[in-house]
Amino acid sequence: MPDTPETMAALQRRVAERQTTSLPHLIVEELENMIITGVLKGGDRINESALAMRLGVSRGPVREACRHLERSKLVEFRANRGMFVREISVDEATHLYDIRANLFGLAGRLAAARTTTADADTLRAKIDQLEAAASMDDYYPLNVELHRALVALSGNPRLAELYDAISKELHLFRRHGLEPAPARHTSNDQHRLIVDHLQAGNAEQAAHLMEQHILAGKNRMLAEHR
Repeated sequence: MPDTPETMAALQRRVAERQTTSLPHLIVEELENMIITGVLKGGDRINESALAMRLGVSRGPVREACRHLERSKLVEFRANRGMFVREISVDEATHLYDIRANLFGLAGRLAAARTTTADADTLRAKIDQLEAAASMDDYYPLNVELHRALVALSGNPRLAELYDAISKELHLFRRHGLEPAPARHTSNDQHRLIVDHLQAGNAEQAAHLMEQHILAGKNRMLAEHR
């Protein structure tokens, strides 16, 4: 059936709608990456005009992306001042770590029944990349990616979504907790042991190790902020 002016107009509307919804999503990802890598830190003001110029877009999609991040509790609006990367207290971070530890442990319990040899090999390759990371700027995004891969093996998308939301709020604290090289090596040793138990199907041991892995991060954070 040939296209009519009506069907063409409808198609163009759908394409425009897709562009409108996907562009803010891309900007959200860029801002999240800037927070993960430490380009934006807690308390930093988000300059919408400069960011729009950098991305080659208008301020509208940037403003929409900031509103999304505000709902995700990564940024906050301050009256007459604009959008800022949110700062969280040590107490709030402690509460978030406890939730994240339990979610990570649950993911391990579920993943132990699903992890194949190929999955384990993929995870070990990611850990090798972590070991080879020359700096914290290289290490931290890879560490985030590994944790996401571990949670994804649970086969529970809702669990992965909840874990990711909590983790995003903790990016600023977690980055500092892994700054010393010995802490990174210890973390990688724990990663390898977790993968061994996942591959062996040891659900309870994997769950315990994954929960303790996150709580170790909480303890490093508390030690630094005492």
